[in-house]
Amino acid sequence: MALLSNSFDHVRQALELLYYISGIVIAIAAIRGLRQLTITRDISRENAKREAYKLAADECRHFAQDIVPLGTTLHNHINEKNIQSFAHPSFVVTRGEIEKHNFNLMILQKEIPIITLDLITYLNAMEAFAIFFASGVAAEEIGYRETGTSFCSAVERYMPAVWAMRQVNVRYESTVRLYEIWHARQEAEKISKQMKALEEAAKRLPKETIKPIGT
Repeated sequence: MALLSNSFDHVRQALELLYYISGIVIAIAAIRGLRQLTITRDISRENAKREAYKLAADECRHFAQDIVPLGTTLHNHINEKNIQSFAHPSFVVTRGEIEKHNFNLMILQKEIPIITLDLITYLNAMEAFAIFFASGVAAEEIGYRETGTSFCSAVERYMPAVWAMRQVNVRYESTVRLYEIWHARQEAEKISKQMKALEEAAKRLPKETIKPIGT
């Protein structure tokens, strides 16, 4: 009986040892698995970032080579036909909606048909460009750095046409959304520069004081 009891003790100890070892093996395997998942996730993120930057570069090139010439053609056509709808537009975009504008729908309805082909071609090209950045597929900060000023200036000029098209439910959502984001960033940068200039001017002001007589 003592021999049998000792055998059971040895078997139990062996099983316990195997149990602890298996736990360690499982833990190591889990750590390795998590590490592999982290590496895979990081690689995936890096690849996605690389693709987003590449797409942004391609779209910026497309903007310069194709969309800018379309804008030039439209601009020349507007001047030739003496179109007045896009002179000094004023508006505010809030959460994707065009508000507080000075657009005249009657004049727009009269003049837009004169330049319909060039205008719609240009607006469609701008929307196709904007959708990549507004959706986050392309690296938006690259698009802003390379095309932000030109894009916002163009949208500002032709916002009356965008507004008129919205009256017939052609909304150009991506164009307006991207303009709202980039325009707000431009304004923030202007304010930042102004604040910096004020701070520099304040530093240059004389700090001299006059002490009371007798002190």
